[in-house]
Amino acid sequence: MDALKTGTNSHQGSMTSTAIGLTVLSGLLYVLGYALSRILVTDHGLSPLQVTFLRCVVILLVGLAATAWPGNRMTWRRLFRPEGAWQQRAAAAALVISNALAVLAYTLLSVTAASALGFTAPLLLALLGGLFLREKVSLGRWLGTLVGFAGMLLIVKPGGEASLFGIAAAFAGALTYAVYQILIRRLRDVATTLDTIMQVALVGVVLLAVPVAAGWHPVSTVAAGLIVLVTAVQTAALASIAAALHRGEASRLAPWQFSGLLWAMALDAVVLHAMPTPGSLFGALLVIGGGVLAQTLKSPERG
Repeated sequence: MDALKTGTNSHQGSMTSTAIGLTVLSGLLYVLGYALSRILVTDHGLSPLQVTFLRCVVILLVGLAATAWPGNRMTWRRLFRPEGAWQQRAAAAALVISNALAVLAYTLLSVTAASALGFTAPLLLALLGGLFLREKVSLGRWLGTLVGFAGMLLIVKPGGEASLFGIAAAFAGALTYAVYQILIRRLRDVATTLDTIMQVALVGVVLLAVPVAAGWHPVSTVAAGLIVLVTAVQTAALASIAAALHRGEASRLAPWQFSGLLWAMALDAVVLHAMPTPGSLFGALLVIGGGVLAQTLKSPERG
């Protein structure tokens, strides 16, 4: 019996380790994807809307091609007439807007600053969950949110050299991403991860087609290759976090998502040769600490 219990604990420990590894990997992939998107804007002249639109086109084309494969879960009916269609598409629109704003923010700010602002999304989610989902907001969530915002301010330094427009875009992107997660929570019994990906692609193509066509910039062969790479990297990030959540509890994995901020600092140091200042490092610790605090310190249960 003891051997069986030991084996079970060992298996659970292995599953948890794998889940943590996948969560850390997803943080790296997300930051890398947005850093590559930045290159498409700054070096190839594409707008953030065009980058987001072309990513949606690639995903939609792959999804439509996959409908012909035997045993594929995605069908034409499921794509164009999904359950809870309006709710799914409202969530998809929020994510499309969030992605476009995030690309804009990464273009105007350093990778570290844009990531710091982006990682306020889990903190905003903790508060919005209390407002819209009537979830109880614990003392830990309030304290974690305040600590996380303090850390973000240390990194971004509003009023300094950072672009105020970039700060506004990053924060708006984080807010719309938190709204997306609120909407998705309400759809968890209706929509799968695949449904979400395909609805985002469909809504993105429809929503952005006219504004992108009006300001279209020619896409070079190199830029086209980068778009495919960005799409693959960010889709892999989504798949990684989905796989992690299948193997571990969301509350235990959430703090590890903040590792993306450390990846952002590493990318800034390697690519832009911008070493983090002591203030930025302390700010990153506060953002990560705020995330951990928001997830681990809970209000006592009422009897």
